[in-house]
Amino acid sequence: MEQNLPFDLDALLIFGKVVENRSLSKAATLLGMPKSTVSRKLTKLEADLGIKLLRKNTHQLTVTDLGEKVYAHAVNILTEANGVRALVEGSRQEPQGELRVAIPVFVGIDYASRVGATFLQRYPHSQLDIRLVDSMVDPIKDGFDVVFGTGPLQDSTLIARKVFSLELFLCASPDFVRKLAEPLTDPAQLNTLPFIDFGFCGPRKLTVAKHKRRYELSPQVRARANNFQVCKQYILEGLGIGAMPTQIICTDELRDGSIVPVLPGWNLEPLDVHMIYPFQLSFSTLISAFYETARDIIVENTART
Repeated sequence: MEQNLPFDLDALLIFGKVVENRSLSKAATLLGMPKSTVSRKLTKLEADLGIKLLRKNTHQLTVTDLGEKVYAHAVNILTEANGVRALVEGSRQEPQGELRVAIPVFVGIDYASRVGATFLQRYPHSQLDIRLVDSMVDPIKDGFDVVFGTGPLQDSTLIARKVFSLELFLCASPDFVRKLAEPLTDPAQLNTLPFIDFGFCGPRKLTVAKHKRRYELSPQVRARANNFQVCKQYILEGLGIGAMPTQIICTDELRDGSIVPVLPGWNLEPLDVHMIYPFQLSFSTLISAFYETARDIIVENTART
């Protein structure tokens, strides 16, 4: 079967979604990609076809006459694509096949192992290869189907679905707090104290907020590690103040009092963790099943907290 298309087929499907919603923003949300990516792909599609598909102004988006005809074909293509998907799904009683997943070490061995075990138990015809990584990887270049990561996407051909947000809080050991020269009442005091920094994403700015007040910390980093377990041990040993998540790491310590919050009321920005995979795998039932499993486990962890 020869393929001699003068344009990107995915862009045609994106165009169809934009026409259906008469909005780039709504289409981008439904597709799970940045609005800028949708706009760029539409511009490229128009350039490839050599025609104008859409007219945009400040208040509305309209489709040209030729655009309407192209859309009619796009609908047929999407219908056929969904027919193929339904055929494949219908031939399988459950997701099956091998899934290669990269999970950052900061997420934790406990979480990764629980997700993996639950996934394999739910889908006995699946195979799973999980690798814990200590730096960001690219699913396409590094040969993974799925990677977990933080921060904005750097590649418009990828899709990111948020799995969970880590609610971070400032904390220390009770002994560390007792030895302070004065009680902690203001974020500025943290800039003079040793800080245990979580460093998977490299050095970064930490901002705390209380109501409408915001303060950017400039702490003296005593130690940095790309794993919350390591950071937690430093904090337990009284080596400094750190930022830790409650959902996956500090439940028991908060309960028994071996770690205590500092500056309650001042909140750190949450750390969003996304599941990232290539756009062409967006119909994969295996990936969808793994996403749901990953979500279920974090919900269980939060409930335990």
